[in-house]
Amino acid sequence: MRVFVIPITRTQWALHCHPTNSVPTRLTRWAGTAYEKWSKWSEYPRSSWRGKIYAYGETLMDKIDFREYFLKEIPSKSEAGTVTGMEIIAPDIISRSEIIRELRALAVTQVPYHSQWMKYCCYLLPVSSLFTLVPVIPNFPLFYNMFRVYSHYKAGHGAQHLLHLIESGEYQVCHDLELSRWYAGVGRGSDSGAGTGTGTGAEPLAGTPDSRTVVGGSSES
Repeated sequence: MRVFVIPITRTQWALHCHPTNSVPTRLTRWAGTAYEKWSKWSEYPRSSWRGKIYAYGETLMDKIDFREYFLKEIPSKSEAGTVTGMEIIAPDIISRSEIIRELRALAVTQVPYHSQWMKYCCYLLPVSSLFTLVPVIPNFPLFYNMFRVYSHYKAGHGAQHLLHLIESGEYQVCHDLELSRWYAGVGRGSDSGAGTGTGTGAEPLAGTPDSRTVVGGSSES
């Protein structure tokens, strides 16, 4: 399993997990099938009711904190298969200790957060299921609520596995040479250089765009 840590501002990082040798569970396969069906709705004209619902649904998903997307990429222990360690790839402008400190803090805070919100969404399932009584119109509140239950479940288990790998020392931090050279060039082309860490309200590094795929920002259920 590889985790990529890419600074995009002085105080924000983009995070991406590329799992290897993972074994998807039945729930994960079901979610993948549901996502494929949802993606087909993007082919409908935006003026149609399907197109409008798809656009609105994508707007809702754009508001979800990317930390949740990153944690969902991490396979749970039941999906890990032959995954026995984690390789963290980053430029050398970020120290090994800082990377591990921030990833550990992320996992520690997100495990109880997603556990709590998964319970809240489960409590709302009976309420949202009442929309099924409305004829003709599909019960999208129920579908979205089910998606949020799965999303919090997957992110919570991903955070648990991330914390387990860190606490057990099953990781290796690798400073990528090409990334380091690129950021060294960015630093020379910028008046103030590049810093590291996590948070909000930072200016972008020269030559790098802002993105929702960062550590930081507000969370939404």
